[in-house]
Amino acid sequence: MGEFLTALAAWLKTYESLAIWLEGIALVAIFLLDWRERKDQRQERQDQHRETAVQLGVLHRQVEAATKSAEAATEATLASKKSAEILAALHRPFMGLLTVSIKAGGHGADLWVMSFVLKNFGTLPARNVGTAIEFFAGNTSFAKLEEPTSVEVFPSTEPTIVTEQMIAKRVEIQTGAEKLRMDVRIPYEAEDGRCFEYIARVFYNHQRNAFAIEYSETRLRYIVTRTSIQG
Repeated sequence: MGEFLTALAAWLKTYESLAIWLEGIALVAIFLLDWRERKDQRQERQDQHRETAVQLGVLHRQVEAATKSAEAATEATLASKKSAEILAALHRPFMGLLTVSIKAGGHGADLWVMSFVLKNFGTLPARNVGTAIEFFAGNTSFAKLEEPTSVEVFPSTEPTIVTEQMIAKRVEIQTGAEKLRMDVRIPYEAEDGRCFEYIARVFYNHQRNAFAIEYSETRLRYIVTRTSIQG
């Protein structure tokens, strides 16, 4: 036994450099195996990240498509609702001022002949239609025209009011130093008892020798409640 141990010790001493070299190779092999494993794991993670990014991109596009579809459906619903509201609003008399024009006189004349064309833009007759027009030179009122509220205007009908009027401050108005303004009011009633008033503000353009409607609105004034009397 002692001889074996002595021989083994002599062999290790003789081949000590070989053992060190083999140990170095083993360490390099372990390093290479560890590096290869890390590289494979890194490649696998990158592949997973790319796959996840692709899936997220697909999901994002699906969400965008669903959002656009929902927005389109909402817009269609709102448009349909708005259309229904407009139709419902027009299912009544809807008086307005269509045009205002100068038939005679105008530039260079003190007496003007003016035409006011009204129109019922609604779908039902307007009852007890009246017209009131007030003329202003600047902020000074100089004339008024009032028609009695007794006319009935059917849908799409265009009644015309023609009036002659001496224009105050005609020179100043036609040079632009003063503005000619006309405030138009058209009261009328619906068959259900609602009473409306259309209001428009008309200005004279001295450069074009023509009128322009620059503002208009319709207001609900009051509602007449009708009761039936039974004998």
